[in-house]
Amino acid sequence: MKQMVHKPGISLRALLPAEHGPGGGRMESWRTFFPAAAALAVVGLGAWAAQLAGAPLGIVPAEHGAFMLWGVLGTGVMGFLYTAYAKQNDATLPGPLWLHGTLTLQGVGALGLLGGAPALALPAWALLLGWCLRVAVPSLRRRWDDTTAAVPAVILAAIVGLAVHTTEAAPVGGLGPRIAVHGFLVPLALAVLDRVLPFFSSRVTPGYAGGRAPWFLGPLVAVSWVGLLPLPGAAWAPVGLLGLLARQWWAWRPWPAARTPMILVLHLGVAWFAVGWGLAWAGASASVVTHALVLGGLGSLLLAISMRVVRGHGGLPLELGFAGVGIVVLGHTATVLRLLGVPLTWAAAALIAAFALWLVRFAGTCLRVKSAL
Repeated sequence: MKQMVHKPGISLRALLPAEHGPGGGRMESWRTFFPAAAALAVVGLGAWAAQLAGAPLGIVPAEHGAFMLWGVLGTGVMGFLYTAYAKQNDATLPGPLWLHGTLTLQGVGALGLLGGAPALALPAWALLLGWCLRVAVPSLRRRWDDTTAAVPAVILAAIVGLAVHTTEAAPVGGLGPRIAVHGFLVPLALAVLDRVLPFFSSRVTPGYAGGRAPWFLGPLVAVSWVGLLPLPGAAWAPVGLLGLLARQWWAWRPWPAARTPMILVLHLGVAWFAVGWGLAWAGASASVVTHALVLGGLGSLLLAISMRVVRGHGGLPLELGFAGVGIVVLGHTATVLRLLGVPLTWAAAALIAAFALWLVRFAGTCLRVKSAL
């Protein structure tokens, strides 16, 4: 029986610069948030590596983890959503004052996460949730879309996780960071990919027949929370997640689109989610599972998607390029080193190099295009 799929429903306008889409002349958020995320990664990971090498900086593992989740990855999420979520839902882009103010709050919050003051991170996320709801409500009244509905829900989970993290007396491996990974970042990444990956693939593959299978994001979020809390049946949650991912991956039809390097790197990020859930089912430690999901899946996807956005919107060819290959290799190398249990400084050094190379290659492209303020 032929599989029924939902087409992604993205207009080309969703991928054009702001001057050609809703809110023409407004600033595109990725131009400042993406370089900020990379800079935060270099600074924060540099401090963590220095402490691992013996510097008495007083950073505890929980602070390092929270900084990476809500700080580095969170800044990248904001940079993507404030542009893509608006355009995909025919909403006006946020103005420069909103973006500059949110980025300032996010920067302060990220440093607060690293310095043991996580409550400082809450205002930026509250602003993002309010903005997402203003975009989502009228869009969903016009037409239901799973990704549009999922985004505010997972941003709310980010705030809940952050609030829990601020109250945990001993947050090493605590509930707050687990909510950030399993209730916020991983579902958000898959929600975004469910909408853009078939579209990206169709642009490079003649006769591409992939799409969006129904009943993915809702069950994904539900099963994630079953394993997160945990609820009855929690031991089976990784199997359920693997099944949902395999079903959706089949619907996306990764071949032959993955022959294109810019598409392949996205599928490599998805593969790390499968690895992480497989390790969880096999009984691996929470640390190993978390690093497979965060470093391998989320980290590589942040690097890959940010390169795709900068190239597509910044007037560069949609190809990985020499620097892009180096960034991808360094990011995945950091994950493998971390999972192999080699000295942590090695993995940190590889990831610092990946984000530093990103800054060298792409920060100028992000910042040289002037916004109409």
